[in-house]
Amino acid sequence: MQTAADLYLEGVARKATAPQFFTERSLAAYLAVSDRTIRNWIRRGELPSYKLGAARRIDPADVEDFLARHRDEAA
Repeated sequence: MQTAADLYLEGVARKATAPQFFTERSLAAYLAVSDRTIRNWIRRGELPSYKLGAARRIDPADVEDFLARHRDEAA
């Protein structure tokens, strides 16, 4: 049986290895587009995001999926 301290330490370890998420601004800089473009993609449902309070976070895996769906095959 785990003690409360063990559960707490497991929680701390999980937080330390949690994935890094993009903000709207950091993703805009990464993709070289405007913040408004990122917000439009989210609003239209093209790019999933998480709303945490007043902030939005975007999972890098969702960004990779979005980019794969929008890849220009003709190029």
